[in-house]
Amino acid sequence: MKPLILLLISLFLLSQTETISNPSSFTFTASGDHGAGNDTSASLARLNSSGVSFYLALGDFSYSQIVPESGWCGYVRQYYSGPFELVSGNHEDQGPDGLIENFVSCLPNEIPGITGVYGKEYYFDYPASPRLARFILISPDLTFVTDGGYSYRMGTAHYNWLAGAIDEARTVGITWTIVGMHKVCISAGTKSCEIGADLMNLLIKKKVDLVLQGHDHNYQRSKQLICAYVNSYNSTCVADDGYDSAYRKGAGTVFVISGVFGPSLYSVNTTDIEAPYFARLMGSNTPDTGHGFMKYTVTPGMITAEPSFSGSFTDSFIINLPIVGSSGGGGGGRIYVLSAVTSLVIYGRECVGCDSPGTEDYGP
Repeated sequence: MKPLILLLISLFLLSQTETISNPSSFTFTASGDHGAGNDTSASLARLNSSGVSFYLALGDFSYSQIVPESGWCGYVRQYYSGPFELVSGNHEDQGPDGLIENFVSCLPNEIPGITGVYGKEYYFDYPASPRLARFILISPDLTFVTDGGYSYRMGTAHYNWLAGAIDEARTVGITWTIVGMHKVCISAGTKSCEIGADLMNLLIKKKVDLVLQGHDHNYQRSKQLICAYVNSYNSTCVADDGYDSAYRKGAGTVFVISGVFGPSLYSVNTTDIEAPYFARLMGSNTPDTGHGFMKYTVTPGMITAEPSFSGSFTDSFIINLPIVGSSGGGGGGRIYVLSAVTSLVIYGRECVGCDSPGTEDYGP
């Protein structure tokens, strides 16, 4: 037994030494729903002092609090000078609060090597070398003035594009896959499943590590999921409840709804039928609530998340790449080390009909 314990300790210390000595890491922030009021200004000021590599703006920008679009872009630049990467929300696909085509002209992409249509559907790998993470930004359930509706139903061009972007990241050995969008599906807030069953199925089936969303003006961090049901809770969908704020990569998908950068907040309902899918909730009815964004640190071995909210509400979590594991259930299992591109599947189940268009049960 002692040699096994020593081996485990040695492997753990080795992994920690490699992580510490490897300078390959970066930070970014993300949130949705902005505006131009005092809370927005305060969030922008904290963003500017955060020292991150870039910010992902997950839709709903000006709310016409400053017009035209170039005026709002100028307002942002008064506070924050770093890359402010856009993906559209429902307030700027066809208006009423400006057009995404105009916003991308005054807040253009600043990250080299993007693939796709900036502001609508694109991806980039970061950093350029070594590539640790692929960020994929999409626009489900939005209809644009210039190129129509973006549907992610199974078999559509947008669905296939997303699936291909995820698969290609895995093929070339990129460790982390992060998908961002404006709208949501499961929620303990006010919004319904607008992105559609097929897209939710795909994200979970592909075991995307982290899904970032806005739209609901509150904060919600999900448990790690291998499936989900609209207007219903199924405990077998939960790979890890996240109550200890730690998840293992490859076990499922974590969803973070953060629509709190600047607007009036919505409440959260802890008795909502979908609330048990979430580990942490914050809304207008939460003590010490506040506006802001989440800050993420990405390394070869983990993603850590911490809040930058104006109130004292806090939530932090980690998604950790499994380093050491056992193939057996008792004390005599083999020891193995997982590489950076290996997924450890902890839970698995059949989800009948999950790959059928329009189904409302999500998972592999």
